[in-house]
Amino acid sequence: MIKVWSQFFESLTIPGIKIDEFIAGVETASKQHKNVLAMFFNTYESYVDLSDPQKHIFKINDLTGDILNNGRIQFSAMIFGQEEMEKVIKNNIANLSMAEFYSNIPNQLNIFGVDIKPISFINKDDLKFSFENILTVKELVRIITSVSNGYFYVGEKDGYHIWRKNL
Repeated sequence: MIKVWSQFFESLTIPGIKIDEFIAGVETASKQHKNVLAMFFNTYESYVDLSDPQKHIFKINDLTGDILNNGRIQFSAMIFGQEEMEKVIKNNIANLSMAEFYSNIPNQLNIFGVDIKPISFINKDDLKFSFENILTVKELVRIITSVSNGYFYVGEKDGYHIWRKNL
């Protein structure tokens, strides 16, 4: 089995997946998430409101950055910590990928008159290892961006990855 994946470019295309499916088990957003967003967007903590604690979505109301002279700038931000991504989200996506893989395997193959069940010779641990190696932080950021309904990745601060969506 190949153990070094850096020489290959592989990515997962997960059609029809929703963000709710792979954030299951992630702790709700905390004050630390709010603090990081305030620092990242250079605003006051009081201007950062929690919109959806499960999806780690915040609404930023920034009066200090008002360039249109209308009194406020509003946008949404989504934030996940490195550990949340590397442990929970990565594991959830790997499990979803494995389930999809197994659902696409035929129940039986006939090779030269011998009926074989492919599932009997697939090593589940090696398969999960393969999916987990594809799921680097960069790949996780790409997947989250692709299913986040309009959010775009704006960067990383203190081990937290941040997305933004204009309202």
